Amino acid sequence: MKTFIKDFIAKKGIWVGMSLLISRLSAFLLSVFVARILSKEDFGAATFGLNFLTIFLAFSGFGAAQGVVKYGSSIADSLQKQLLFRYAFSYGLIYNFILTIIMLLVSYILYWEDFSKIYLIFLFSIRFLGMYLVEQKKAEYRAELDNQSFARFDIFLSVVSFILGVGCTYFWQLNGFIFSLCISPFFLFFYDRRLSFSLKKITFDDFKSKEFWRFSWTTAMTTQIGELVFILDIFFIGLLMQQQDVAYYKVSSMIPMNILVLGFIFMQTEYPKLCQHHRDKKYQYRFIFNYWKLFSAVGIVILAVGLFFDKPILSIFGNQYQNTEIYRILLFAAIISLIFRVLFVYMLASIGKTVWNLIISLFMLFATSLSLYLIIPEYGLEGVSYVTFVCLALSGIFPAFAYFYESKKI
Repeated sequence: MKTFIKDFIAKKGIWVGMSLLISRLSAFLLSVFVARILSKEDFGAATFGLNFLTIFLAFSGFGAAQGVVKYGSSIADSLQKQLLFRYAFSYGLIYNFILTIIMLLVSYILYWEDFSKIYLIFLFSIRFLGMYLVEQKKAEYRAELDNQSFARFDIFLSVVSFILGVGCTYFWQLNGFIFSLCISPFFLFFYDRRLSFSLKKITFDDFKSKEFWRFSWTTAMTTQIGELVFILDIFFIGLLMQQQDVAYYKVSSMIPMNILVLGFIFMQTEYPKLCQHHRDKKYQYRFIFNYWKLFSAVGIVILAVGLFFDKPILSIFGNQYQNTEIYRILLFAAIISLIFRVLFVYMLASIGKTVWNLIISLFMLFATSLSLYLIIPEYGLEGVSYVTFVCLALSGIFPAFAYFYESKKI
């Protein structure tokens, strides 16, 4: 495991770790601040809008950023790599505008009787464009295997988002919070103004454009459905319960779900390298073994601290958030997801078998939706937390079985 950690550090993994920690910490602190400043109703409304946006966010640009990381990291020729970046950005931008129109149409169909929700989603469509630009730039840094530049860029945007969010929310309440969320991604132009747009068809040496987009949209669809499974609880609570219930559940889940960043630090650092070694079964198995050793120990420590200090941890959001039962259930769910789901979703993608992630995510989407719809009226928030626990456990165990089945063919 020492070699595993040293290799992670050599790949500038500390920078990636810092960026993800700062990103999550900034978002977490901003959420704490906003939860204290806004009423439960306003905080619940903002949470609803963000979760609706998240449903589409993973599919922005039809997954162009996903394809850039996968195929860009394996291109040796720098000119071909830059051509890929330009090609993916340009067509992805067009697809992103199409997806924005779809998002607005869906919001109108679902909430045509509630104009405030439609208007809120319309405002967040500005953030949707900004986040596409941000994710494309991040993907280019990762495809260059330049983790340090990726991390600096991410840290810059995280700090800007936090400062802007705190300032705007303090002075203008809910409207200020929404404004900060919409405008903060566009600060990328203060960091890197380079945008290259061209719709010229390009022929690549190692793959065809159809292969690129097939992988991109499949991975994006899988990510989108996977993210949707993660936020279905908030969606159904907002649909079947009150806005204050949305705020309460959001607070209870915030710390457990942010634990997953620890796994994402390693997987985002190692993923380009795993793609390069997608035919090296020995390399991949060794990585899995070391990941399990490290994060099993980390998970035990987190559970011990999280359960022992449950009340003090929740109290940072305010005295109105004191019930720890839901928090405890979701903490166990997060540890299981850290050990299995975070790892094997990336591992399947690294060997090009994202179709398994898609199939599993579709199944979990259906099963979770049906379970929440049936359970919420009878068992409320506690029932939601148990459904989430089972969902996160299965969405990690199923990909593990799929990966070991497919890896035998390598």
